Formats: sequence, C-alpha cells, structure tokens
Amino acid sequence: MTQERPALMRRGNPKYTWEDTIAAIGKDFSGGKKRVAQETIETTTVARYCEVWEIGNPIYWHKDAARQAGYQGMVAPWSSIKQTFTSRGFWRPGDPSRFPVGTDMNAMTASAFDDDGSGEEVPMPPITQVIVTDVQIEFFEPACVGDRLTVQGNRLANVRPRKTRIGVGAFINNENEIYNQRGELVARVNQGMYSYNPE
Repeated sequence: MTQERPALMRRGNPKYTWEDTIAAIGKDFSGGKKRVAQETIETTTVARYCEVWEIGNPIYWHKDAARQAGYQGMVAPWSSIKQTFTSRGFWRPGDPSRFPVGTDMNAMTASAFDDDGSGEEVPMPPITQVIVTDVQIEFFEPACVGDRLTVQGNRLANVRPRKTRIGVGAFINNENEIYNQRGELVARVNQGMYSYNPE
C-alpha cells in the first residue's frame, strides 16, 4: 500500500485572511532571532561545491589567487551563499527523527523552509503547499574560507493573493540579510514563494 506524500508545509491560522497578511507588509517577523550557520566555510566544502558545478575560477580554489585578486582569502562562490553556507542543517544528534514511524521513507517530511520556532507568526490563512518562485540576492562583501554566516531578519516585503492553475493562495516575498562573524553585511536576500492550497 502506497502512502500519500505528505504536504510540504502546514501553516497559517483560520482567524486570518490574506488582507491581514497584506496589512503586515513591512513588518519584521524574525522576533530579533539570528540564525547562525551550522558550520564555518571550509576549503574542502568550497571545493566540493565547485566540483559539482565545474566552477574553475581560481579564487575559489587557491588562497594566493584570491589574495592577488584583492580578497582576504579563498572565496566561496556567490551561488553557494544562501543555501549552502547559511544552512543550520536538517538534523543533529538529539533532534527528533525527520522520518516518524509510519511515514513513507521516500516522502518529503521536512524542508529547508521549515519553521524553527523562532520569530513571530506571520498572519496568514491556512496553507498546505509552498513553492519558491524567485530569489534576488544583492551582494556587498565576499564570504571567504573561515567565515561563519548569520541570517538576520524576516521582513514581509510583498503579498499578492492569486488563484492559479495549481491552487488558491498568495505570492509572498520576504527579505533578510546575511552577515559574517565580523558583523559585515555579506548579502541581502529577497525570496518569493507561492503559498497555497491545491484545488
């Protein structure tokens, strides 16, 4: 017997409407919490990232090349900053299992977007599905080997309720900033998602 794949997310509250979400545009829902990356950027991690994409720029491979180009050390590719080097990880010893008893082991039971319980609830009606629609990243400082990145903020930037072919919901954009351990702004991220209920 095949189990139905669980919904990617279940969020929201029936007491809210999309008008409540729109009214909250501009508010920071992080609650002041900072999300520190699980690990420091390391030479081997940068190499493994570059290998997969066959990125051969010498500033990602050699400290001397990076310094000659004006960087403090080996640089992490810009494309790795948001998903790879700001990750808090999906599981560590002591955490509950991501695969509860009775769950299809091939089904997605958690995601990179799962709420970690920090911050405030965004006022929105219940939704069961989310897809990423767009990501815009503005870079200020390079992230280098030895840096440990921190994500700050969760500002609601835009809300556009829409009925689409896949369901009824809203396109939502959130903004946050990424800093290194010296407090320097590395990047500002605006990520769009379609939060919806399938029809």
